[in-house]
Amino acid sequence: MHYEESGRDNDSTIIFVHGAGGNAATWIMQLRGLARNHHVIALELNGHGNTPDRSQPNIMTSYLDDIDEIVTKFARPILAGHSMGGALTQLYALSNPDKLRGIILIGTGARLKVAPIIFDMLENNFDAYIEVVGSFMFNEHTNPELIESSKDEVKKCPARIIRRDFELCNNFDIMNEVSKIALQTLILVGSNDIMTPVKYSEYLHSKIPNSCIKRIDSAGHIVMLEQSSQVNNIINAWMKSLP
Repeated sequence: MHYEESGRDNDSTIIFVHGAGGNAATWIMQLRGLARNHHVIALELNGHGNTPDRSQPNIMTSYLDDIDEIVTKFARPILAGHSMGGALTQLYALSNPDKLRGIILIGTGARLKVAPIIFDMLENNFDAYIEVVGSFMFNEHTNPELIESSKDEVKKCPARIIRRDFELCNNFDIMNEVSKIALQTLILVGSNDIMTPVKYSEYLHSKIPNSCIKRIDSAGHIVMLEQSSQVNNIINAWMKSLP
């Protein structure tokens, strides 16, 4: 499995997990901006980026195995996930709490239903899906160059892989279990997130006992790129506050 890495290998490791159709480039600003204080890893799940597709029948188990392969290399790292990656982070935290120091949930929820039109576009009109990425994933005032570069990254992922990612999201629902997460939890959400609205993060905050939530203005679903400095500053401050 491929992953990108920055910073020194120390006892402050953060492992970032991308969302549907993503890759390590999702976290380019965290790889750059957090490396002074932390050991930063951005993994690429089965079939994404430079990680070959293993075509395993249970894709959720496959992705969780990928996460475990990296987590177990380090002593109780922080696990951070965006969107689908946030769903996987929650599942991993529920089953492996002793392996983690805490978790960061970014633009995600305890349930992630996907609009049927997304599946239709992935099946019949991939170009239309790419345009949706630009229209619905970002705050309206986001730099157009950032939007175009993000669309280019999505194009690198085959439609069938993105579809299976969204199928995973569509079947994900731990609304009745999320309160069992006992780890220290940082929840981040863009105030203009259409894909995973603020109320999703507010629900997580209301259910996870040791959680704090930060709403970030002028940001949509890709908050870690849209407002990277603010996101990195919040993560740095939260890391310092951990027991």
